[in-house]
Amino acid sequence: MDGFVDCTVSSGCLSLRGKLYEISKTDSCTDTYLSSQPTVTFMTQSIFTSKTALPDLPDARGFDRSTPDEKADIWQQVLNHSVEGLVGLVAVRSGDSDQGAIVNFRYKFINQIALRDTFRRHPEQLHDITGRLLTDFFPSIRDTALFHTYVHVIESGKPQRVEQHYNVDHRDIWVIQSVAPFGQDGVMLSYSETSDLHQAARRLSRQTNLLNGVLNSSPHGIVVFETVRDGLGQLTGFQITLVNQMFELQTGRTSSYFVGLSLNDIYPIGPGRVEQLKRLLETGQPIHFDEFIPALGRWFNITLTRLNDGFVATVQDITTEKQVRQQLEETVQELHRSNRNLEQFAYVASHDLQEPLRKIVAFGDVLNSQFASQLSEPASDLIRRMQRSAGRMRSLVQDLLTYARLSGSRDTFGLVDLNQLLASVMDDLEITIQERNTRVDIGMLPAVWGDAALLWQLFQNLMSNALKFQKPGQHLSGPLPHIRVQGRVATDTELPAGLSATDVSQSGRRYAIVEVIDNGIGFDERYLDRIFTIFQRLHGNLHFSGTGVGLAICKKVIDLHGGTITALSREGEGATFVLYLPMQ
Repeated sequence: MDGFVDCTVSSGCLSLRGKLYEISKTDSCTDTYLSSQPTVTFMTQSIFTSKTALPDLPDARGFDRSTPDEKADIWQQVLNHSVEGLVGLVAVRSGDSDQGAIVNFRYKFINQIALRDTFRRHPEQLHDITGRLLTDFFPSIRDTALFHTYVHVIESGKPQRVEQHYNVDHRDIWVIQSVAPFGQDGVMLSYSETSDLHQAARRLSRQTNLLNGVLNSSPHGIVVFETVRDGLGQLTGFQITLVNQMFELQTGRTSSYFVGLSLNDIYPIGPGRVEQLKRLLETGQPIHFDEFIPALGRWFNITLTRLNDGFVATVQDITTEKQVRQQLEETVQELHRSNRNLEQFAYVASHDLQEPLRKIVAFGDVLNSQFASQLSEPASDLIRRMQRSAGRMRSLVQDLLTYARLSGSRDTFGLVDLNQLLASVMDDLEITIQERNTRVDIGMLPAVWGDAALLWQLFQNLMSNALKFQKPGQHLSGPLPHIRVQGRVATDTELPAGLSATDVSQSGRRYAIVEVIDNGIGFDERYLDRIFTIFQRLHGNLHFSGTGVGLAICKKVIDLHGGTITALSREGEGATFVLYLPMQ
């Protein structure tokens, strides 16, 4: 009897050492409780001796009959090798009468697992307790529901199952106990600890709550589909197993409505989409697409990702974004139409205005050349004024035409060497520079990304202004007019707010700073915004000629390049125009 033997118990039968015994329901045994729920395993030793009273083993019917020794052997093995605690109790009645009230229980048998649990707090005192009273070890048990359960089982003859919860040494312990009638006026207790199951259930519950919390906190709808296959394993469809709260809000339906429905029940799909879903299951490559759902009247961005033998659909309502994008596209198209119409109007108007101006100038020349002798001096002065006004008007029309024609196409953009470009501008202004006795110093300039023709207009206007807006007679006396052009690569701290490196739209872009500095008349910085507005001038024609379009052209060219322009100045102390141009 040393060690383990091949001993198994099933409903109605007991197998030991290869022999099968049928267990009948008698007064002494109930087959309902010869089952086990293994949770804890201990090595056990025999606690019975030849003097220990064993319960009777029912007769085997239809199989080999067992001898008393075999019966004792079988019960000994059941007790020793059971993975459950097993206890036999006999009722103790008041007045030693068979009809007296049950006031206690006496141990008839107990296996090693139950014995160890009884002496859990004092394992050094472990000893055989057969024949002892239950209250000797559990003094307060008569006041518990468990004691009344034992009594009820004996009186009713019906077994019961009880789940108990204890806290031992700050540890939660759960026990399932089966109580069954056994023998004459007795009960057999079989129990197993289910603490691990309860802890696993709590962990599963926490994980489930966490998963539900994550799903329901998502700002997007989430739907989980699993595949439906036939007996041959062929794909026949997809079935919904889970939806989150956002999907409920998007559709106006609860999860109970969706769970169990097929994909075609909520949104029929064609063969092409079915093939896409098959490839998704095969390759795991996510699918992204925008879809308009007529039943909801909404646009959704849908992402499908594989999950086991199914997929997860993440559904984002993009109706508002679609509407904003459509309105933006319509606005952009309208602006393009408006700009084309404006450019066409400016071109036509400028072209048509030049013809009458040419005639005015021509007629004025005829009057001066052919009828000069017939005109008085006041009349001749009026004709000269008329021609000067016509000349200014012609310049204004030409500048307006130039401004209207300014447009930037990325197709014409490329890397522009500003050193070569400024050399070309200086060649064009060479005569004016000599006439005004102006010193021009140009340092090494970085290359920028842009349209060379537009940038030529930009610097031609800036250099012309620097030459024009000098103090009267400065080129004849006093410090000579001096213009300096210098440039460098801008650091992050030098960039204005609109071009800051922290601006995501400008991430990775580099800019060049180009400064055009003169020692001319300067201006009051209160008028900084005004000088870049078309037709705005700070000085009259009596002092400085012009149309007020030059700096407006500079501003438009800079804007077309995605840069910015500003100026620093004081009246009488010159001006510094600062340009920020993209380098890539």
